[in-house]
Amino acid sequence: MPSLTGSSPVSRHLLIRTGLWLLLLLLAAARGAAAMPDYVREALENFSTEVPAGWAYTLTTVRNDQDRSTARFDPAKPPAEQWTLLQLNGRTPTAKETAQYARARAGENSAAPQGTFQKADIEPASLELVREDADRGEFRCSFRAEATGSDKMLGHLSLRLTVSKRRPHVEKFALELTAPYSPVLGVKMRELLVQMSFSAPTRTEPSLPTTNTSHFIGRIFFFRMEENLALAYTDFVRRD
Repeated sequence: MPSLTGSSPVSRHLLIRTGLWLLLLLLAAARGAAAMPDYVREALENFSTEVPAGWAYTLTTVRNDQDRSTARFDPAKPPAEQWTLLQLNGRTPTAKETAQYARARAGENSAAPQGTFQKADIEPASLELVREDADRGEFRCSFRAEATGSDKMLGHLSLRLTVSKRRPHVEKFALELTAPYSPVLGVKMRELLVQMSFSAPTRTEPSLPTTNTSHFIGRIFFFRMEENLALAYTDFVRRD
């Protein structure tokens, strides 16, 4: 292998410049990793977009300001009986409607509505402070390559996190479509905004979801679609 001393002045110059550039990149990466505040690190360690296992709660769902349902989830019951429909469009549901709802819920893979991403999808080194005050900080960040590769949905979304300082936790996240996107043939997403809020942790409770809203506009083949969905989580009780 040729030595540095035996190389031409041009080669030496390029090698020196390359070495300095790599050093600057490493220093910048080190500063970025060290710059993450302790309250953000603690909040991300305990962050989840889903209801923790072992908690019963009431879920109220409103679709397009019209269809409204209220149901109770209890993990202590047998799987086929864990979901109970309490209200449907402001009235007591019929026995048939209650049975249909329970069957539909029992066929799902998860007890709670799935989050749109997991905390492991977030790239910690990408966190960038947007604004900050004495109570909280707002950050923009991106997702790991593993979560965005092969044209996955997360690669087309921007993420913002609002993080509380006093009792470190993620107060809110906002996911927004950055440009029109076609996940499959015949489907065109033009607007998507998902926002989810969480309670502050206490001595007896972790941070728990409180609201989840989504706004969608797009097309399925030739049909324009618009949907506004709002979920509210209340009356949490630990069952394990």
